[in-house]
Amino acid sequence: MEKLEDKSPNEGITSKIQHNKGYMALLIVILGLGHVLDEYSSLAPGMIKSSIIDEFFVSIGWKTQDEALQFMNLLGMSAMVIMIGATLFKSLQDVYGRKLIFVISAIGMTLGMVLMIVAGGFWVYFAGTIVSSFFIFNDMQYIYIQEETPARKRAQYFSYAKILGLLGLLLVPVVRSFTVVEGSENWRPVLYPPLIIGVIVVLLSIFFLKETRAFQIMKKEREEKKEKSGIEEEKITLKSTFNAVRKIPTWNQIKWLAVLPMGFMFFAMLNQSYSEIFMDQAGVSLADRNIVLALSTIFVGVAYFVNGLITDRVGRKASLIFNASVVIVLVVVEYFAMWAAPASSSKMLFLVIAAISQGFRIGAFWNITDVARMMMFENTPTKYRGTVQALSGIALFLPMIPGLFLTNALISAFPGNIQLVLITVGIPANLFVIWGTIYKLKETVHIDITEIEG
Repeated sequence: MEKLEDKSPNEGITSKIQHNKGYMALLIVILGLGHVLDEYSSLAPGMIKSSIIDEFFVSIGWKTQDEALQFMNLLGMSAMVIMIGATLFKSLQDVYGRKLIFVISAIGMTLGMVLMIVAGGFWVYFAGTIVSSFFIFNDMQYIYIQEETPARKRAQYFSYAKILGLLGLLLVPVVRSFTVVEGSENWRPVLYPPLIIGVIVVLLSIFFLKETRAFQIMKKEREEKKEKSGIEEEKITLKSTFNAVRKIPTWNQIKWLAVLPMGFMFFAMLNQSYSEIFMDQAGVSLADRNIVLALSTIFVGVAYFVNGLITDRVGRKASLIFNASVVIVLVVVEYFAMWAAPASSSKMLFLVIAAISQGFRIGAFWNITDVARMMMFENTPTKYRGTVQALSGIALFLPMIPGLFLTNALISAFPGNIQLVLITVGIPANLFVIWGTIYKLKETVHIDITEIEG
């Protein structure tokens, strides 16, 4: 079968570690199914959030909806300890390889969903979200796509894997339409599909997934260096990686690619988690919410597809600017369309506009995070890639605490209207992305990541 390869001066090594198109198709399937787990764990709870809050808070008289939202945000601070552990776990991929960490992450996400499903009270449900968050935070599909695909198709292959994941997520509004209905809001069946998909991903990964090409090249280079010098390479740690990366030619890029996400982290916490709450506050019926969620999910996929083309054909910087501009416009369009829909004679037209705006807005923002991470990988040597990802993840904790307090303050300032919080935070955050992209970043399209010096 035809081989997929990047032209590289490292021809002697890369030619021994090539995968064919059949494996590449299987890889896309495995990563796509893995992304279903990722998407379900991150998005599905947000699609049933009002039902979860009603069961665990409102129905038992514990808290109102706004109070519950603020309480759950504050609990996110305790989850930060778990996330720090997740970043350290992520860095192990530079030592033990990408495959092992991917398989463990898939198992962990599945177990987290099990806990959420069997929860009889909020604290067991919260424990399930903590377990899922630990492994979601690893996002192993990113580095697999980066290190295993040709540079000219990198963003497009990643978008295909994400779209495949979204097709699985379309099960959410389908299941929701039968179980989350007026008078009987049974949200648990919405979380059933990941259990089956999780088992499939784990089995396929164990038996068919290979170590990434870039990691194999690095491993072989280490072995050859050891044979020639007889000296073991220095152990990779967070501190040694930080000191080493500061000395490489692409350090300024890596620095800004760590700083920019700190600016839009405020919006990341709002971008998707509150979409269903917003519909509830706007007065959209449960049946209509299913229509919006289905159409919204489809247009998240459209945003991913468009981004894959722009990112590979035009460039990474063009992609960041395009997506940030889209978010700024659509977050406002979505707001007015959603609030106008329930009382309008053209309700369905407004719901469609709101759904398309919501889906493309959500997808466009995740495109920003994906492309920024892609550029981080395209500026980092293979031997440090996982550890640098962990370091940049730790840096994101700096804005998280003020971000949580800011979010709660805005929820109090705009009671019953979470979408105004989204607009207030989202527009400045995305303007920051545009500024940083234009003035601080250099283009990295078509870079061979096996040849980055360091």
